[in-house]
Amino acid sequence: MRIFKFLSSNFLFVLLLIPLAGIKAQDAVKVDPEHYKVEVDNPQVRILRISYNPGEESVMHGHPEGVAVFLTDHTAKMKTDDGKSFEMAGQKGDVMWLEKSKHQPSNIGDKPFELIQIELKNNIAGQKSLHLFELPEGVTERQLSDHLKEMNQAIREEGYPQAGYHLYKLQGTNNENYQYFLEGVWPDAATYDKIHNSEKWKEIAEKGKEMIEKVRASELYLKATRVE
Repeated sequence: MRIFKFLSSNFLFVLLLIPLAGIKAQDAVKVDPEHYKVEVDNPQVRILRISYNPGEESVMHGHPEGVAVFLTDHTAKMKTDDGKSFEMAGQKGDVMWLEKSKHQPSNIGDKPFELIQIELKNNIAGQKSLHLFELPEGVTERQLSDHLKEMNQAIREEGYPQAGYHLYKLQGTNNENYQYFLEGVWPDAATYDKIHNSEKWKEIAEKGKEMIEKVRASELYLKATRVE
């Protein structure tokens, strides 16, 4: 297992690489519904709300690649499918990029912990970007959603219907750090460059430039490339 940590502003970005050893992993929601609740499920992502009381342990299960956002401080023990285990601790607001993995977590702390896990479904894409943010002052959800629809239309007209941007709102009351996340999906870097250099895309992007710059000023930006 390899763990990489990157500090960016006041955010912690952790990349965990835990191989699946070729074994099909069980779905967390099916095998452990007590700890894993589905908040959103659509063709692009599944968003889970995960909670453990002190001393509670899950069963071995798997997740696709995605992002975890911790809503509380946490002290946990993680067993992997190769029989090894490790402990991990962190703070409320920590963000982790997760590769496809199989594990069995438990809460070894003295307080409950809770997190949101965003599981990515679109396996056609070779590259993804995730932007976690709160709506800036002067920007509404409808304005941002409508702008992204225009951008996606321009991307489809370039011949890439499966690429583009998807906006999601995090549910629940314990999400002080982020209200929304924006997912960008691209087959590869060359396609990304081609789309963003097209005149049609540039025209749409210019219309929403001020709004997007406000979002970027306070966002947490994560970029990932599929590991083959």
